[in-house]
Amino acid sequence: MKIKLSRSLLVAAIIALLAAPLLQAKQLEFPVDDPAFTFMIPDHWTTETEKDGRLFCTAPDGFKIGLIASPALSDEDDAKKLLPTVLKGMGDAMKCENYKTEEVKTGEMGNLWLASLHGQCKSEGIEMVLNAVVFSLKPGKYFTIVGAAPEKVDKAHDKEMNELIKSIAAVQ
Repeated sequence: MKIKLSRSLLVAAIIALLAAPLLQAKQLEFPVDDPAFTFMIPDHWTTETEKDGRLFCTAPDGFKIGLIASPALSDEDDAKKLLPTVLKGMGDAMKCENYKTEEVKTGEMGNLWLASLHGQCKSEGIEMVLNAVVFSLKPGKYFTIVGAAPEKVDKAHDKEMNELIKSIAAVQ
């Protein structure tokens, strides 16, 4: 017996199978002790909360990001000024050579305001990418996401990070 599938049904089935890993995600709240927002990470990532409230999310390949509440920031200008300082501090801690950054980029997605900065350097002979994003869902309350990874690892997680940022929503 031969089963005949329409082309559109076959295409839909293939898309569903390819999208399945992306749909397997878990929702987290941050800060853990007094949640201000939720976000999604892939189900296979692990999390660890530090005593100071920082939350680290790690992929199986070692790609790691940190989420930090940034109460010292009072407005968007403060947030934009913080980014170069954060990346420079990360670069110094990694003993980076040939450290360089792009310009701070800002934007909005619905109620989410964000500023991001992307940097590059070489650390222990490895091309590294440094990223920092400051965001706010309401004026005066800011959070930061930071990460540093080898260039190929960072690129492999572009889609996951874009989805994470798109998933940020205020706790209701």
